[in-house]
Amino acid sequence: GRSNNWARPATLNTDLNETYYNRLNSIAQSQVVVHDFGVGAVTLGNDNLANQINDENSIKWNGKVALPTVSEYLRTNANKNCKTLLSYDNNYDVCKNTVWMYFNSGQWWLLSPEASFEMNAFHVNYLGLVHYVTVSGNNYAIRPALYLSADVTLTGSGTQSDPYVINS
Repeated sequence: GRSNNWARPATLNTDLNETYYNRLNSIAQSQVVVHDFGVGAVTLGNDNLANQINDENSIKWNGKVALPTVSEYLRTNANKNCKTLLSYDNNYDVCKNTVWMYFNSGQWWLLSPEASFEMNAFHVNYLGLVHYVTVSGNNYAIRPALYLSADVTLTGSGTQSDPYVINS
């Protein structure tokens, strides 16, 4: 089995759960709930989303702020035929355009480590594709992920022209 001590920079937890979280105002902090994030390893090329989610959830980490997982990124795709978004996936050019989390602004880390190599973690590259890379020496962006209290209400439809707005 894979250990829970996987290859994320040691400061990531501090950066997200202290530095980032402490910069939120008190209203925003009161809306964030502690969550069990799935940090289990994912197999490259796995296109069975249910199995991938089970793999991620095989190891849990409890905290307020983490990163999106591979499955969370894939589930933001409006095109349900897009299951992996890997660079060798024939549909990747179509799939990247239907993922609402894709930003054409560089590469960024996902929470999921890669199952075969202890020092690798998944990331989204500049084309919007999911792949893995050695953590050491790669300074990709981080995009915080958190869970909101069930008491929080939203307005808006979640589109670019009518984004969600969190009501306090």
